[in-house]
Amino acid sequence: MVLLNTTPQILSAISSLSTSERTSLGTDLDLPTTTSAPIEHNTLIALSRLTKRFTLNTLLHGTHVYIAPAPSKPEPSPQYVELMARLRREQEQREYAALVSKRRVEEELATGGHDDISPSLVLNILLSVVMCAAAMLYLTRWWNNDGVRVLVSLGTGFVVGIAEVTVYAAYLRNVRVSREKESAKREKKQFIAEFRGDEPPIPLHHIVDESQEIWGRGKHGGMRRRVREKWEKDQDKKNS
Repeated sequence: MVLLNTTPQILSAISSLSTSERTSLGTDLDLPTTTSAPIEHNTLIALSRLTKRFTLNTLLHGTHVYIAPAPSKPEPSPQYVELMARLRREQEQREYAALVSKRRVEEELATGGHDDISPSLVLNILLSVVMCAAAMLYLTRWWNNDGVRVLVSLGTGFVVGIAEVTVYAAYLRNVRVSREKESAKREKKQFIAEFRGDEPPIPLHHIVDESQEIWGRGKHGGMRRRVREKWEKDQDKKNS
């Protein structure tokens, strides 16, 4: 059995039949009432025999094999919707953790990764001392007293070494003070709202009092706040 699409000629031929003639067709399918509806090819053959005005060639003109429409997509179950929402939340958490980890690595690379005295730092200080002492010895090459030249060169290297150590000690002190300030800040966590996958995100500045909430504390507290500020800028760009 082959199903064909109904054409206007086929509908005209069907409408010209009497009730008894329609019954005599003996088809398993109801006779079509609209175009593009399916009709059996055996029915078209019988229809061409019953009607004198419409030949089989006329009825077949413009028709083609009927292809049933694809079934409608079923609605997702509540369990599926809940699972997808949970997976989206987990993916957002992983993306946020990756962003924080990337920012932390960038900061550690920018600050040298640690504040301890490293061999490269000691080598740089010694190199500065030796080079400054050598430069002073070269600049005083016209002096007649070599002993004074050596003493002046050693004194210059000593002063440069003290200056290098003092500058680095001041840097370590500033880092320690900054960390103590960060650790002293009280972290306040505030529940904003429950985010669902089918709801638009709620802008933070509509809910949170910026003067009271502090994001992060401790070693990487400032970094977490900067991540938050970058996120807010991205949201403002999307909303604008």
